[in-house]
Amino acid sequence: MTTALVIENDPAQGLGRAAAWLAEAGMELDTVRPHLGEAVPYSAGGHEALIALGGGRGKDWSGDLAGLMETAVADATPTLAVCSSSRLLATAFGGAVEDRDEPFGPRMLAKRDAAGRDLVFGPAPMTIDVFRWRRQELVALPEDATLLAASPQGALEIFRVRDSAWGVQSHFEFTPEQLAGFGVFDEAVLAKAAEVDEHIVATWKPILQRFARVAAGERKALPVIDAR
Repeated sequence: MTTALVIENDPAQGLGRAAAWLAEAGMELDTVRPHLGEAVPYSAGGHEALIALGGGRGKDWSGDLAGLMETAVADATPTLAVCSSSRLLATAFGGAVEDRDEPFGPRMLAKRDAAGRDLVFGPAPMTIDVFRWRRQELVALPEDATLLAASPQGALEIFRVRDSAWGVQSHFEFTPEQLAGFGVFDEAVLAKAAEVDEHIVATWKPILQRFARVAAGERKALPVIDAR
């Protein structure tokens, strides 16, 4: 059984349905909840992967989480950072973030050429549905990062730091019902989210399960779309 250390920064922003996708791929989750006072470890030691979730903006343990992700990158531990954790990952290596007040809701991203040979995102569709929900925006990637997908407006949505750490600024893990439960989205946004949800599931379930396979050590055997 492959294990992943999961950092849950907010009790309302867990892995959601992605937990079942990962379990189906043979990944066991070991969750640390700093919002309950649990300490963020220095490394993901003893786990094959690290997953850092959203809801961590400005939290007391942000520095510890940044240090954990830096260690994971140095150790080449497969890492997936979502929402605020993706921006923390980027800034830990020299990226830049700005406050932004832009509309929430579904977005369609386009893969960049560099994604074609990426172990996790290589086989993903050329367009990727997500749900945008954030008050900050990553405006510059680190020098050793690779942009994998962006919005038509140029948002740096999905990237990889070095070879084994992936950042995703938007969301895929929440069902439309969970989004409604947050109480921050209007009916029009929720209706659009419901319309595209089947596409989000169809795209992101294979992506998450491929991440689990990479963590299990299958990376050398995994084909990518444009392999020669």
